[in-house]
Amino acid sequence: MNAISIVASHAVHKKDNDTIYTLMNEASAAIKLCGRDKVVDSTIGAIQDDEGRFVALPSVVAHYRQLLYDDLMCVTPIVGSPEFQRAVIDFVFQKYYPKDSYSGAVATVGGNGAIRHVFKNYLEHGETVLIPDFYWVNYPTIANENDRTVAKYEMFDENNSFSLVSLKEQVVKLSKVQNNIVIVFNTPAHNPSGYSMTDVDWKNVLDFLKACACDQEKKFIVLVDIAYLDYAGDSASTRSFMQQFDQLPANILVTMAFSMSKSFTMYGLRCGALVAVSSSEEIINEFLQVNAASSRGVWSTVPRGAQRFMADVMNNAALRDCIDKERKCYVELITKRASLFLAEADKVKLPVLPYKAGFFIAVPAKESVKVADRLKQQNIFVLPLEKGLRIAICAIPTFQIHGLAGKIKEAMNS
Repeated sequence: MNAISIVASHAVHKKDNDTIYTLMNEASAAIKLCGRDKVVDSTIGAIQDDEGRFVALPSVVAHYRQLLYDDLMCVTPIVGSPEFQRAVIDFVFQKYYPKDSYSGAVATVGGNGAIRHVFKNYLEHGETVLIPDFYWVNYPTIANENDRTVAKYEMFDENNSFSLVSLKEQVVKLSKVQNNIVIVFNTPAHNPSGYSMTDVDWKNVLDFLKACACDQEKKFIVLVDIAYLDYAGDSASTRSFMQQFDQLPANILVTMAFSMSKSFTMYGLRCGALVAVSSSEEIINEFLQVNAASSRGVWSTVPRGAQRFMADVMNNAALRDCIDKERKCYVELITKRASLFLAEADKVKLPVLPYKAGFFIAVPAKESVKVADRLKQQNIFVLPLEKGLRIAICAIPTFQIHGLAGKIKEAMNS
């Protein structure tokens, strides 16, 4: 008997293929069966302490709980409250705001919503967005859901440096078939490698795009996914590149996907923002109008409580200092775990991509699914990627780091 379907034709084969949540469920089942200390759960991109518990910053929790009911329950403007918009721009740029530029911010449902708006509003139906070949697994899903496709540039060259050559090749190739070019950069603390583009990397990229922008028919939309911004170092080392977004040609728009999930451990509140900077006030006005209209048609408004919280953080230096200190403790914990893993990886000659900071370390591997399956047999759950394995160093208790690199190496060799 033939299966019956009543969905529209474009939705017939749609299903959630998110490997991360499948692995999470498998790891959870293994933990229930064998005990937490017997299972290495490297599936979720959230900080867990050395007891395996989800981390929420205490000052964030305390302040959110004392918000008044109207700060939590009342409706907000579609674009976000004015206080939230100002707070996000101030928080993202801090003292590295690009000179002689205009900026705007639109409240979104997490960083995911910000990425969705760029893919939808800055590409024509069926067009292609450029993403790195090591990428957050949801980029293609967002593109497909909005009738866009992805093409990939190689992120690293043979010296494990940022591959400007590959990026140039892909931009030139794509420019031959479409006028709008959207390029995704996930930095600093790239997911999944932990790499942070340097100021020199950014200068080279922007110099290239400025040269391309001499063709006025072409529009270049840079999308910087800054989800892990506050786990990559101090503000000077993480934000200095933003100064280079000054005085760009009007046909280059820089957008940034900001998430409160990581910076403030507020995953469940689903609040973020799409931030834009341009040399043209007209382009920013268009940005606000178009993306607010999209929000209205997709999710309407973003949770008010998270917006109120963001505004309070930027208006309360004492609260901000407390949050920064608490976050710093976990940055140090992740750094300690990463240092242990990298030292052992070097010892057993396990190849890793260049890690600078952040939640993840990536191991290049040709048959990543097979390797991940072998590791699962040892109750080690890591995410297989197209070209390697993602190790969520943020989520693995420190005592479980010891020996992990060697076990991954053995699984790859077998």
